[in-house]
Amino acid sequence: MTREQELAIENNANRLISECIDIKKSMMDKAEAEKDFGFSLYQGGIVPGNQLRVVNITGVDTEACCGTHGDNTAEVGWIKIIKSQRISDGIVRLYYCARERAMDVMNNETKILNNLCKSWSVDLGAVEQTAARFFKESKTYSSLCEKQEKQILGLQMKVALSDAENHKFFVKSDQDAPTLYIGQLPQYAQLLKDKKKGVCFLGSNFVIGLFGEPSLINLDDIKAFVEKTSSKKPNVRVQDKVSFKFKEKNKAPVNATGVCQFMITGENLNVEKLVELLTAQGIVELE
Repeated sequence: MTREQELAIENNANRLISECIDIKKSMMDKAEAEKDFGFSLYQGGIVPGNQLRVVNITGVDTEACCGTHGDNTAEVGWIKIIKSQRISDGIVRLYYCARERAMDVMNNETKILNNLCKSWSVDLGAVEQTAARFFKESKTYSSLCEKQEKQILGLQMKVALSDAENHKFFVKSDQDAPTLYIGQLPQYAQLLKDKKKGVCFLGSNFVIGLFGEPSLINLDDIKAFVEKTSSKKPNVRVQDKVSFKFKEKNKAPVNATGVCQFMITGENLNVEKLVELLTAQGIVELE
């Protein structure tokens, strides 16, 4: 359901509550109840037996139900729909709260809005417009940042590939996740293979790299270190085939074999100790 539909139901329910409508409960013969109210009595399911407990919200709805009910709609206090969920075709479940709990939810929503007003230094009426502006700017800067990160990676790889003295490098990364390297590093596979070079990137929760000459790195030592120091069981992925398809026109895809592409993810890795481990293997830091 859309939020507008949820609000329409919520508003209608609260209007009925505020009208203080009497709720009548009585035992009726099943045949008589069906004659008077029809089979809409069973919207909650068929009730067994020849006698029905009929709950009638005067002029609103009548159901066969053995549940607990108040004597007046006003006793509900207030209804607040929290969310809706599609159960199956034609069936939607509504999650809602009432009375004090509804007040708690509404008060919390008001608190959030007030905190946003204070944080952004705007009036309540400007919150929606300000949020939309922030979201638009966030997408713009996120796109710009992503573009710059790719350019930086390109420059780093250019330096590594042009270095005449060293053949294997590491970079201490400030990325929160290896996503950038997963998506962009494979394009350099053939160049690294041709020049027998390799580069790896170290983050607080990952080690990822690509070596055109697999013998340049001892992965077993790195795996053992991560398994020993990570606060959760590490995930290791190694492959000797790399494929990359450029988005730019007239650029042939990269398909390299016999290389070593790897990614080891853990948690709270000791980057400085990793640096010592890689340095001991003759892998130098890329400045």
